[in-house]
Amino acid sequence: MANITRAIEQCERFIREMAENHNGYDDSGIARLIVQDLKERGAVMPARKRILSHWCHADGNPFKRGMPIAQEISMALYDRIILRED
Repeated sequence: MANITRAIEQCERFIREMAENHNGYDDSGIARLIVQDLKERGAVMPARKRILSHWCHADGNPFKRGMPIAQEISMALYDRIILRED
C-alpha cells in the first residue's frame, strides 16, 4: 500500500539534494512532478514512474547520487524498488 506522505517527504529530500546536482542542471524535476501527481491525482503517472525507475537504477556520476533517494520514493509508493521494465 502506498505511503503518500512518506513518498512526498522523500521527493522533497530529492528536490533539496538534486536541484543543483551538476553544472546548473536541475535533476530534481522528476520529484517535483511526482509530488504534483500525488497531490492532484493520488498516484504517479506512468511516464513519471518510468523515469523514477531509471533513477532507481542509475549508474555513473552525477546521477548515481540520487539513486538511494529514488529507491526510497519507490519503496514508499510501490513497496519495492521498481524495475526499468515496470
